[in-house]
Amino acid sequence: MEGLIPRKIQQTVKFGGNIMVWGCMGWNGVGQLAEVEGRMDADQYVSILEDHLLPSMENSGISTQKLIFQQDNDPKHTSKKAKKWMELLL
Repeated sequence: MEGLIPRKIQQTVKFGGNIMVWGCMGWNGVGQLAEVEGRMDADQYVSILEDHLLPSMENSGISTQKLIFQQDNDPKHTSKKAKKWMELLL
């Protein structure tokens, strides 16, 4: 087994910090990416859906009648606010 070849190794710069994002994808491509500010709650989640999911659907030509929206049972996904928003959308 050969060792690593020095000329094919690229160094990376490590730094502290992280970023959390929300994104979506469909059968015909990817949608918008949204930065999550701090700890996401139901208000921010619904805001991201309004500001990023809806335009992503429009840009890709996906109608609400053909939408299959998958999420887990995270409390913000199952909150009254998120459920009400989904009912209005669908």
